[in-house]
Amino acid sequence: MTQRFLAIALVVLLAVSLVGCATDSGYYDPARSAGAGALGGAATGAAVGSIIGAATGHAGTGAWVGAATGGVLGGVGGTLYASHRNSEIRSSRAAAQAYQYRGDGNVVNIDYAGATPATVHPGQQVNLGINYTVLTPSNAPVSLTVVREVHYGNTMVGPPHQISVTNSNGSYNDTTEFSLPGNAPPGSYTVVNRVTSNYGTAQKEAYFTVQ
Repeated sequence: MTQRFLAIALVVLLAVSLVGCATDSGYYDPARSAGAGALGGAATGAAVGSIIGAATGHAGTGAWVGAATGGVLGGVGGTLYASHRNSEIRSSRAAAQAYQYRGDGNVVNIDYAGATPATVHPGQQVNLGINYTVLTPSNAPVSLTVVREVHYGNTMVGPPHQISVTNSNGSYNDTTEFSLPGNAPPGSYTVVNRVTSNYGTAQKEAYFTVQ
């Protein structure tokens, strides 16, 4: 019976905590979502901890442990990205000259991928940047999706960041800030950067270290 109540509580509390991630306008607010994730995680953890604690005869301890664990998981579950920028760095003509492009086929390429600073501490921000080039025979605007994933070993840290843009042919710089969780373990992290479109896909990795 206790397991049944626990399953029901998990479903209800998860649904309630997710409500805080949307703004009134329906668009994503990074600060509000991260805060809502942490608070929702703490509330969920506390409630589930209480249920577990009650089943074991230690409701108070269960709630405290659940709140702490839920707060950490909720904070990581909230989106950790902010301040996205996408700007042209080379015109269509300049990019075509750099690539010696004569209008044959399509070019979708990531020219550079980096993470700065290269060494950070838990709770700090890392600036993730790429330069990419798009060239097509029609020279028409292209819709692209830019995706970033931060990995620690085989584990993804937080959700991936995905943004859609429409750019003219040329080269562009795309940057976003990634906030490390306060409990991020030390070691090497890999940033998988991906640009996809109907004209092709490109991927390039960058790295940073947490001390």
